[in-house]
Amino acid sequence: MSTRHFPAIDGVDLALHRLRAYRDGRPAVLLVHGAFTNHRAFLHGPAGGLAHFLGSQGFDVWLADLRHHGDSAREPRPLAWTFEDWALRDAPAFVARVHEETDGAPLTWLGHSAGGAAGLCWLSRVAAAAPLAAIITLGTPGPRRLGPVRWSLAATTIGLSRLLGRFPSRALGFGSEDEAAGILAEWMRWNVKGGWVGTDGFDYFTALAAVRTPYLAVAGGSDRVFAPATACRQVVERVGSERKSLIVEAGLSHRGLVLSPKARDSCWTGVAAWLKETLG
Repeated sequence: MSTRHFPAIDGVDLALHRLRAYRDGRPAVLLVHGAFTNHRAFLHGPAGGLAHFLGSQGFDVWLADLRHHGDSAREPRPLAWTFEDWALRDAPAFVARVHEETDGAPLTWLGHSAGGAAGLCWLSRVAAAAPLAAIITLGTPGPRRLGPVRWSLAATTIGLSRLLGRFPSRALGFGSEDEAAGILAEWMRWNVKGGWVGTDGFDYFTALAAVRTPYLAVAGGSDRVFAPATACRQVVERVGSERKSLIVEAGLSHRGLVLSPKARDSCWTGVAAWLKETLG
């Protein structure tokens, strides 16, 4: 696997990894992690993880490290970055670099959880101008309004992140990366308020109606907290693409969509089949 570093739109150093170099124009898939983790999540699990599985299916696989994750630059000071930096600065930089190095081969954004939301938010801003052949999200919920228990948990997460300048994900067993306070706080605040509204007032969720890129959403049937199927369906219903669908994977949790041994035989196989059919 090879790694390259390059600047995001605002100059922040980003790391991008390529599983294997090809020069035959095969479809490329950009894997984008969610909160509390990094690109290595796609290398764990059965048979080398989702990255190696998609590689075995004939795809040119790329893995991104969003800012403050993996091998990309860390936040220079607490609350310097927000979730919108992922969508408005990191996403277009990653897509442009993969597009350039693959000579414009068909490109799919495949994001887990918040990594899927970042791709969708970027798409909602650029719509038809995006050089994407398809987008896939694994466990990405819509901005559903939360019940009192989930609202309290989200509010506590925001408060703790701001107090410490980060969210202690590793100490709490949420993942391998402590999350930047501003990034997580904005994502949580969007869910608490029930809408994806940016600092400039742009309504990302409403703007998804202008997206025409083929879209596949996958939900974990056992995910009751982070991205229940009903919340994932909310996104599918909002996206304006003619070709869109939701797959609910029975028995898989939020993390299980990426890490469970069961995912290879159902979730990943379904994703690869959808991609081959969609990209022709």
